[in-house]
Amino acid sequence: MRAHQSIEAAQAQQKKAFDKKVKKKKFKEGDLVMMFDVRHHCRAYKKLLPKWFGPFVIKKVFVDNGSHELENVDGSLYPDRINHDKLKKVLDICDSKDGIHNEFGNDVT
Repeated sequence: MRAHQSIEAAQAQQKKAFDKKVKKKKFKEGDLVMMFDVRHHCRAYKKLLPKWFGPFVIKKVFVDNGSHELENVDGSLYPDRINHDKLKKVLDICDSKDGIHNEFGNDVT
């Protein structure tokens, strides 16, 4: 019983340390994202393969556990929910009269 309590205390301390470092990414419905290829780390010849694939559109955000429901750009649903740490936002670069801007409004040129 005492060992079990020690393990729980150590796990709580590790969770607290981990949660300090993790930055939750905020995505909203309709955002265009790329997904990390989790199969990538298992390949022996992975150096030159793309690590990200997509793009996908976020269809629904589940706030309680940080997962997202995705759909392909053609409208078909992706079969699994994906956690926020496996996603990154696609920058929306567009041409305008006064230069090229990314989605944050910063000048790219």
